[in-house]
Amino acid sequence: MAEEKRAVELALQMDKSGRPPGNDKHDSPSIEDNFRSFFSLPAAKRRYRRLGNDEADGQQPKITGGLKTMPFIIGNETCEKLAVVGVQGNMMVYLTTKYNMKKVAATSMLNAWSGTMGLATLPGAFLADSYIGRFGMITIGCFSYVLAMFILTLTAVIPGFSPSSCSATDKKLSKCESASAGQFALLVLFFIFMAGGSAGTRPSVMAFGADQFAQGGEREKRRLQSYFNWYYFAGRVAVIIALTFVVYIQSDVSWGFGFSLCTAFMLTSSISFLLGAPNYRHEIPQGSALTGFAQVILASVKNRNLPLPPDSLHLHHEQSSCDKPCLTNQFRFLNKAAIMTPGHTPPIDSWRVCSVEKIEGLKSVIRTLPIFSCGIANQITNAQQHTFPVLQAQSMDRRIGSKGFKIPAGSFSVFSLFVLIAWLPFYDRVVVPYARRNTRNNRGITVFQRLGIGFAISSLSMLVAGLVEVKRRTTARSHGLTDQPSAVVPISALWLLPQFCIYGLAEAFYAVGHLEFFYEQFPATMRSTAIAMSWCMTALGNYLSAVIVNVIHNTTGRDGKPDWLDDNLNRGHLEYFYWLLSGLEALNLVYFIICTGTYKHRDPFTAAETKPDACTGCHGIEFECIQE
Repeated sequence: MAEEKRAVELALQMDKSGRPPGNDKHDSPSIEDNFRSFFSLPAAKRRYRRLGNDEADGQQPKITGGLKTMPFIIGNETCEKLAVVGVQGNMMVYLTTKYNMKKVAATSMLNAWSGTMGLATLPGAFLADSYIGRFGMITIGCFSYVLAMFILTLTAVIPGFSPSSCSATDKKLSKCESASAGQFALLVLFFIFMAGGSAGTRPSVMAFGADQFAQGGEREKRRLQSYFNWYYFAGRVAVIIALTFVVYIQSDVSWGFGFSLCTAFMLTSSISFLLGAPNYRHEIPQGSALTGFAQVILASVKNRNLPLPPDSLHLHHEQSSCDKPCLTNQFRFLNKAAIMTPGHTPPIDSWRVCSVEKIEGLKSVIRTLPIFSCGIANQITNAQQHTFPVLQAQSMDRRIGSKGFKIPAGSFSVFSLFVLIAWLPFYDRVVVPYARRNTRNNRGITVFQRLGIGFAISSLSMLVAGLVEVKRRTTARSHGLTDQPSAVVPISALWLLPQFCIYGLAEAFYAVGHLEFFYEQFPATMRSTAIAMSWCMTALGNYLSAVIVNVIHNTTGRDGKPDWLDDNLNRGHLEYFYWLLSGLEALNLVYFIICTGTYKHRDPFTAAETKPDACTGCHGIEFECIQE
């Protein structure tokens, strides 16, 4: 309610002055004012001004937010997944067939693209929290996606926008036409707009949906939980459709028609979101956690020579004395950022004195960095699911039956998703209750145990992938297909199912475990930062994968011998690459166990039941507190 009152006052002052308060010294609005005025504040202004007029007339104010906004938000998410995943799932095939790219070059480009899309969520979250607002960023992201899809469709429809087709003979002799500078520029422009779409939507859509529900109350909690369930369910169903129906249209009907379908889906996603604009509840941008981190570091440096007080009377808090968070002794040098001196009077300069809440938020990020690094190493395995396995499937017999339906090469990753969707309810309804009786842990197993199991299974999936590649390459050699990279090896592509299914099981453990870990270890005010860190973990894993692929490609092929990742899979040793990843994942598991042994973990189930100490004002958690 306090935030709403502030927004009402702000909107009314804007009605009188035409600009936000506090700018009387300036004759023209700043860039920040223009950002706020164009994307965020007008929506909030209209909303709160309407409420004020209704109340003045004695009418019932119009209620925004709630369940009536869910069809628009979930519809936006569903259509976006159909478009984006439909493109991502088949890009490896498109680049190697339509753009005549080498397999290693295409893999590196896709890894770098995926990494950039994940890393773009950081500036996207910063702009959404500090200037533009979530509604504005989602709108920008949606139309950036539309432009990207439109450009990609042009490369598939207009002949001069992509290289000419290459025959099997030309491929064997490496005489295929490469993309010209203009054609490659179109591809890069597509990737840039896709990154812009990711920056706008990924860190904001889920949080914007949660903004539509009021805080507090069992009824609102149930509605919020229902929203999360439907949001996840709709997204997973859309991914399945994208990896089957949409990918099939692209591969077996027409690239142009398939990409046009993705463009239509993305346009529908944008329209669906904008249609709900009159009903949305808009939150005024309050500032980014990244700015708060910079303030804590700078303030702690400025106050480095000041002694820490023996109590917290001279420490700055944002909350009332009855709800003070605990200031921990871990990373104690940061605590000096909260020191209040007699010269510090309201309003407090956040670049000289920071609240305990901001300090503990930064500590939460620093504390999780070792676990974060384990996730980066694990994402190297995840980065392979849409690259080399797709090329393997393309070289194998993908028919179901002797003359049956041919599974598109880009659709095999859907089997991982089937396993994940089937395992999660089984885990929740069967495994957790059984484990709970034996471990007496409310979860059944701890978050770290769940992550460790996921890492171990992920290593197993790469081990199995290597064995399957040995089987595929042996079959190719026995049929005299070693020097025919475009020939279909007479071995069923269903041999790839074990590695995909095992990986799907691994993802069910570590992906959900990572979300749980970041969500619980961060303060409530930093939940969006937790989501952004998950995306950044994926991004850095993709970048690292691109580096490893290029290093192996450039160092393993010597003395006239093909390298492990040779463009002709029948002559290379892709299995060595898979086994290397399996070994790295095993080493990552050992490193993870070492990290968990030194991590001071806060158990939310015990902490939730602990009340603040009446004398200290600190919440009882497993860290040492500075007592009052």
